[in-house]
Amino acid sequence: MKRFIHDQRGFTLLEMAAVLLIISLLLLVLIPTMTSGKDQAKGVSCEANIRVIRSEVNLYYAKEKKYPESLQTIDRGTAEKPNELACDQETYTYDSKTGELTKAK
Repeated sequence: MKRFIHDQRGFTLLEMAAVLLIISLLLLVLIPTMTSGKDQAKGVSCEANIRVIRSEVNLYYAKEKKYPESLQTIDRGTAEKPNELACDQETYTYDSKTGELTKAK
């Protein structure tokens, strides 16, 4: 035997559409904000890596009384470009005479 409940409570189609519209608008605002934060984090991470490498060069100088021949000496450079470092679409060049790591032009 089936019982029919005539006093059913629930959401109307209009109410559900309004909720979906609000959620969509919130996502439209939040997604660009989240992606720009990711790009900013990459830049900050790159700057921190450069500071660490400069510290490693100075530490090498303090121990050896000379600057490393290349970034490969401190396990940072590559075999193809031992005095260049790529970081977040920027290239840094290492000068073994002065121990300076500068942004390439």
